[in-house]
Amino acid sequence: MKFRFRLVQALLCAGFSAVLLRLGYLQLWCHDDLFLRARNQSQRCIREAPRRGPILDRQGRVLAESVRVGSCYADPRLISRVDDVARRLSPILKMPVSAIAAKIRKAPGSFVWLARHLPVEQAQALEKANLLGVGLQWEYKRFYPNGDLASHLLGYVGGEGQGLSGTERIFNDSLLDTRPPRHALRDGRGTGLSLPSEETEGKPGGTYVRLTIDRTIQYLAEKELEWGMKRSRAKTGMIVVQDPHTGEILAAASRPNLELTAKTLSHVSEIQIPAVHAVFEPGSTFKVVLAAAALEEGTVKPGETFYCENGEWRYRDLTIHDHSREKILTFAQVIERSSNIGTAKVALRLGKEKFYDYVRAFGFGTLTGSEIPGESAGLLKPIPRWSGVSLPITSFGQEVSVTALQLACAYSAIANGGVLLEPRLFVEAVDQIGGRKTWETPTAIRRVISEKTAARLRDILQGVVLRGTGKDALLDGWTVAGKTGTAQKIDPRTRKYSADKFVASFCGFVPAVKPRLTIVVVYDEPQGVSWGGYNAGPVFRNVAWHAMTYLGVSSDKETRLARRKLREVSPL
Repeated sequence: MKFRFRLVQALLCAGFSAVLLRLGYLQLWCHDDLFLRARNQSQRCIREAPRRGPILDRQGRVLAESVRVGSCYADPRLISRVDDVARRLSPILKMPVSAIAAKIRKAPGSFVWLARHLPVEQAQALEKANLLGVGLQWEYKRFYPNGDLASHLLGYVGGEGQGLSGTERIFNDSLLDTRPPRHALRDGRGTGLSLPSEETEGKPGGTYVRLTIDRTIQYLAEKELEWGMKRSRAKTGMIVVQDPHTGEILAAASRPNLELTAKTLSHVSEIQIPAVHAVFEPGSTFKVVLAAAALEEGTVKPGETFYCENGEWRYRDLTIHDHSREKILTFAQVIERSSNIGTAKVALRLGKEKFYDYVRAFGFGTLTGSEIPGESAGLLKPIPRWSGVSLPITSFGQEVSVTALQLACAYSAIANGGVLLEPRLFVEAVDQIGGRKTWETPTAIRRVISEKTAARLRDILQGVVLRGTGKDALLDGWTVAGKTGTAQKIDPRTRKYSADKFVASFCGFVPAVKPRLTIVVVYDEPQGVSWGGYNAGPVFRNVAWHAMTYLGVSSDKETRLARRKLREVSPL
């Protein structure tokens, strides 16, 4: 008995010694390796789609913000019955069983997304299902309370939360949540566990960007632009609304619109801002530059007459046509009735050097200073590259390309008394560390014409609406000053002006006496009637009426008598 007791005692001591040696080996010698293996099995590094700060309109109303959503993922290594899991997930994710099973089986590693950005009810149902190897990750998705309103200006956000265009791209670093990836804990079934609060805390609040856009005016502009698109059956359209005294952009829209919630983009042009990126020949809306230069230099007087050759004039090897057969017109009537011949004769008297200087002074052929990346400067050839007929045809908007924003700034300069201002799209931006940047308005670039010349030009442009080609823009209750434009497009095959493709536009400001808004409307390739006054004039009128009513601008009561006289006979 004594021997057997000692034998058992020895065996037990040997066993315990072996266990102690093994534990010592694992705890001391293999500690680092086992610690890493355990951490990798219980933790997973997660980089959430970043939370972005909101984008606001000028009054602080939200245009874009980030909301918390759930995304479903799977770890194929933990799923033994793929088809059973797929069948249980199908009604929750609202996906075919075969599609879910295929994603799990084809996953290259231990992680695969099954569905992104699920609504709250689906995310909650997924949490209740508590399936082995299937998890839910909370992240952030961009939400637009006003739908696709101002979509090109706001910009597109990619699937990983990166700003790809517009304001989202310009202020990506300021709006973006830059917190590092977090470590998510999971149990033996692969179910995620909650984290300590300090690990899930985000960046400091208060990050935002505030635009000069007025949400209401933007909505009115987009609504009327859409109406004009259907009416004209145009290929594209765009509109810019600006405060002529500050340079602030109150609305900027284009059609076709950018779908902010689209999963993919078919072409890079979809994420451009047409008002600052798209260039076109302005046609007769460009005649205001020639008129301003001629009046400022004293080359002509408003009442001076010109013979308009009965609608057809041969100059060198070029034949210039008017849309109607005009004979004797005053300079004011040349602009009112949009005579190319009369404009060309004034340009030849002015001279190419002076005309070119005024074109540059009005901001054409250069950037506006809007601080929008990728802005186009348009096309203005230097004088040495001008041909013998460049001067007359440039005077009525050919051989030159502009943007809608450049036109708006030029007309605003006339409206405010002759000062070219930098356009503004941003009011202020606050970044993630509390840094604040504000934009000063107004910011003058230069004085282009005198106040006296600007006043004369406003009278002439008012006559365009009352008696000339812009009658479709006539507004009940407020005076309007503006100019129509109907520009032939270049046919890329023949490299000559097309006989059936045009750019129709109307540029103007309201009221004509004390301007509050500058509005530019442009339609590309309208079908049927091609005239700028017919296609763009009514859109200008509708936007102006709604916007003036919204802003509470008093009617031009003191100018009604003057308007009646102007309708009958030009005082110029």
